[in-house]
Amino acid sequence: MTTIRSEKESPYFSPNELASRWRCARSSVDRIARRAGLKRLLLGVGENGIVRYLKKEVEAYETTCMI
Repeated sequence: MTTIRSEKESPYFSPNELASRWRCARSSVDRIARRAGLKRLLLGVGENGIVRYLKKEVEAYETTCMI
């Protein structure tokens, strides 16, 4: 029996997703996001916390970078 997922697409990007999308290192994602002023959603505390970036904000930033 096949199960169909009815989940909506997430409104967030993980840092690893952005590293893959931008084809750069994870540490570069942090640096680029900080310099661009992207807001972060922080879930949890310390090294085990989860960081997410809003897709709309990331896509708006990418649009400003296009020449």
